[in-house]
Amino acid sequence: MVKRASLIALLAWAATGQAANFDAMTRCSTGDVKALKFFNVGQASLYRQNCAADDPLAPPLRLEFGYNREVPGDAFAKAARKMIERNLDDARFQALLPRIEAFNQHYRTTRDGDRYTLDYDDDGSLVLRLNGEALAREQGRDFAEAYFTIWFGERPYSDDLKASLLDTGH
Repeated sequence: MVKRASLIALLAWAATGQAANFDAMTRCSTGDVKALKFFNVGQASLYRQNCAADDPLAPPLRLEFGYNREVPGDAFAKAARKMIERNLDDARFQALLPRIEAFNQHYRTTRDGDRYTLDYDDDGSLVLRLNGEALAREQGRDFAEAYFTIWFGERPYSDDLKASLLDTGH
């Protein structure tokens, strides 16, 4: 009986320790991604298991970007670094910089129809994918929260995009 109870407890723990099923999440909100404030280059969507969650940026979540034109990979990396730097104090930015640079080196040039996703899981992992292929993974809520300041920080990439993504209708 003790063995059976231990096995049930172990299985219950393992089930809760599983990665989120990001492909089964609900799209909660969408917004246009614009370059230079007026060139539409694609669309961003925020996916969650529960769109009515109190904290729309608590894991697990997926941020997806669909592109309708070519965007150079180095442009993603440069913009990401710049946006994170402007949203963090210098000490925090410098502490995270080696991890930011390592993560950003995996961006590739997009073509019409390509999709980048950032999957943020309960364990604090952040995974960058292009068309479903994992390109980079970084562990730690400190990193993920800093990375999401690109779109959701006090000085985001686009105030309009931030507002659209955070408007989950609930």
